[in-house]
Amino acid sequence: MDDFIYLEDGVVKVSDMAMEIPEFKDFKRYDSSTNKVFFGKAMSYIYFVYKVFGEEKSYIYNLPLAQRKKLTVQHHTGTYKKIADFDDNDWVQKCVAAYLKYSRTANEKLFDALKDDIDRFIDYVQNVPHTFKKKIVVYRKDPEHDDEQIPYDIEIDVPFVEGRIKALTQASELDKLFREKLIDVNKDAKKKKGASTVRLMEDTKFTSKIPLTTIPTAQK
Repeated sequence: MDDFIYLEDGVVKVSDMAMEIPEFKDFKRYDSSTNKVFFGKAMSYIYFVYKVFGEEKSYIYNLPLAQRKKLTVQHHTGTYKKIADFDDNDWVQKCVAAYLKYSRTANEKLFDALKDDIDRFIDYVQNVPHTFKKKIVVYRKDPEHDDEQIPYDIEIDVPFVEGRIKALTQASELDKLFREKLIDVNKDAKKKKGASTVRLMEDTKFTSKIPLTTIPTAQK
């Protein structure tokens, strides 16, 4: 489901449904920090770093994973300013694994892996040189013997056309695959939204608050 962890009035909250997951329940139970503050900051970490699908996704969803982690600990985890505070913590990582397992569809998992590969490939393409060094041998006249030439090794810049064309072609193919998978992910997001609406309408606390005057009646 898409509503395990959500943002409400600028505060990251954990749903009752998420707290039924053993990893989340045990983490909060055994968190020894004052007022369970570490658990709360860990939930913020998971939200901003890993909630990258759906209408209520993190505002930094489009950034590479490493950048999302960096920005999250800079702005959203209070005094816990190191990525290692969360990535090296077993309780947090168990919750991350559970969140990814239960909240994402198969298409979303594939898309996220693809996006990570694309981010890495973009870095690679940007670093593909326009030229490369090549050593060649040139001959110059021997100043002491007019009829002889002396070989010299020199280094020249050669355009790296083949390598760049290959990299750009691969980038184009990845972009096409990215767009195809994005369509699948958006379809999943609509299904999730529909499922959430159904659950909401089945909630007696929610439906009891609907004024009867808002329900249309048949005209006689």
